[in-house]
Order: sequence, then structure tokens, then C-alpha cells
Amino acid sequence: MKLQRAPRGVKGEVAKAIGKAPDAVTRIINLSGKGETRNISVPELHALAKYFNDLPPGLIGAREVPPPPERRAREVVRVPLLDRVSAGRLKAPISQIPGEDVPLLAFADLGRGDFFALTVEGDSMDRIAPDGATIVVNQADRQLVAGKPYVISDRGAVSFKLWKPSPPRFAPWSMNPAHEPIYVKTKEAAEKMVIGRVKRAVVDL
Repeated sequence: MKLQRAPRGVKGEVAKAIGKAPDAVTRIINLSGKGETRNISVPELHALAKYFNDLPPGLIGAREVPPPPERRAREVVRVPLLDRVSAGRLKAPISQIPGEDVPLLAFADLGRGDFFALTVEGDSMDRIAPDGATIVVNQADRQLVAGKPYVISDRGAVSFKLWKPSPPRFAPWSMNPAHEPIYVKTKEAAEKMVIGRVKRAVVDL
């Protein structure tokens, strides 16, 4: 075994290569049956093979498995809280805050997009976001997908609803049965109303 025949100092280098203390290497190569011994793990075996540039018996022809990619650090995005959105009837935007003075909210793992946040008013979407909740809208995503929530605009008034394709409408999702859907003639007409898809809802408890 190469470890047993290795010159002085190599044992410490090997221990460093496999991420263990030198006494662990001593126990690994103790094949005399006397004293303390230690089994070698598969990752350590691969580390040894890499260190000696040679595959041990039984692994001839094996290929080195690359380490798993490091988990990407969560990217935090600062999203402007622009306005309130009606989860009920269509309403005109109410905020008159200059763009440079809007509060910024921090969110992680939103993915790619162009985001802004709104505060929900009303209960027509309370199964997703009750009155007072914050929703994050991706205005770069306007493709209509059945059952997904969107912020829409009709003649300058805005609302927050689910898209339902048959018949085409923006529907409430609420515990309150009084709310009614907003019907449109075609999907193409509905797409012209979309401001963005709701990516996330945040509720304070």
C-alpha cells in the first residue's frame, strides 16, 4: 500500500488531502491486527486516489464524480411598494408618492423579473392574500396561465384576480360569495389588461 511505503511527512499531507487528522491515517494503514484501526470512507478513498494519481484495486475504470455545485446564495431583491390594489371592484391607483420616495421591501428567491409590490384592499382574493397583505408583482411576466393571479388594469383602474380561460374572465378567489368575475371577450383582450403576474403574497399574522 502506497501509504505504508510513503516517506516521512507524506502521512500529514495525505491527512490534509482527506480532511482528517494524521492519527486517522495511522489507523487506516494499521493492518497488523494490533492497536486501533479505522475503516476508510468512499469520499476518502477518492481523495487518496486523486492524491496518489492512481486508482486503488476495485476502482479501476471508475470516473471521478464532480462535487455537487455549491448552493447559490439567496439573492435579495429590493422591491418598491408602490400603491394599493383592489381585491374587489376595479379602483384607480391612489398613491401620489414620488418614485424616489417609495419604501423598499426586501425579498429573496424571486427569480428573474421586474418587480414591484402592492398592498391589497378588500377580500375578493382572501384565499391567497387577505385585506392588508402585500403582493409582489412581476411586470415582466404577462403571459396568462389558467388559475394564476394577476394585477390587471381597465381604463386606468386596477384589480387583483385569477385568470380563468373558459369562459375568459378574471375571477375572485374568496370566502365571500358576493364577489363577481370580470368577463372579457377574448384572451387577447385580457392580455391587454395585464400589468403583471403576482409572484408572492406576504401576510402579517
